[in-house]
Amino acid sequence: MTDSQRTDVQDPTPNPAKPTRWGQERRIEFIDFRLQWDGRVNRSDLIEFFRISVPQASLDFARYLELAPQNIEYDRSEKAYLATPQFQPLVATGEAKGYLNQLLGVSSQVLEPEASFLGWTPPLGAVSFPGRKIEAPVLRRVLVAIRSKRMLQIEYQSMNRPNPTVRGISPHAVGFDGFRWHVRAYCHERHAFRDFVVARILNVASDEESTADPLNDAAWINIVDVVLAPHPELEEGQRRAIELDYGMQDGRVSFQTRQALLFYVLRRLGLDRPAQGTPQSQQIVLVNRDALQPFLDNNS
Repeated sequence: MTDSQRTDVQDPTPNPAKPTRWGQERRIEFIDFRLQWDGRVNRSDLIEFFRISVPQASLDFARYLELAPQNIEYDRSEKAYLATPQFQPLVATGEAKGYLNQLLGVSSQVLEPEASFLGWTPPLGAVSFPGRKIEAPVLRRVLVAIRSKRMLQIEYQSMNRPNPTVRGISPHAVGFDGFRWHVRAYCHERHAFRDFVVARILNVASDEESTADPLNDAAWINIVDVVLAPHPELEEGQRRAIELDYGMQDGRVSFQTRQALLFYVLRRLGLDRPAQGTPQSQQIVLVNRDALQPFLDNNS
């Protein structure tokens, strides 16, 4: 939507008991989203979601018809606006990943239903894992330390020691490896930037001004390329299937990650060590392993 197309219309009959959420631009996005993914939308959908009046909903549909008349038609028998065969998304929420992310977010209760534009949803099954319990007071202290550049004395249970120990860390970022939340911090005991699993922080004893500079965390700042390809020993049809799975072009796909997160990325992909097992079980290979290996060696 261009700047010239953006407009905001005040609700003709505002209800102070039910304040309107967002402006007309956001409501236009809602109409567009429902048309694309549900194929239909009506005034009551708009009224209930945004808590607006009937006249305002009518104005919103009139505005959408003005912006994209080819996208929408009213069906009197359905008492709803339907997407036409010529429908083309008006706004960026039309990407498939946006819809699927909302579907997964609502299903896993990461996203509240009222924060999603979803209407009708298909039956969904998603792989679930045990949750990692993080104490809110601990997380709050970590976030304050990042914002205020403080050093924390934490009681931490590592994998390498039988009992919890107290150590000083200067947090500067948080990270997620797909399963666990980490805090990226300078460890004053080891004199190096390291990852600490937030769930393993048992207590924050004290804090003081930090002397560590996050700009010295080269592994966090450095961005590296990861290049993937189908396993070369797969049959042609199998390679093509893998190319489609990963959206590969010319048999390859590349993406970027922080050097500090590289090990976690490759572990999630089953590529944290040289290829093992059959081509059918491995399926993909890391094309630029030689270039990335020094970073993996430094992580060990």
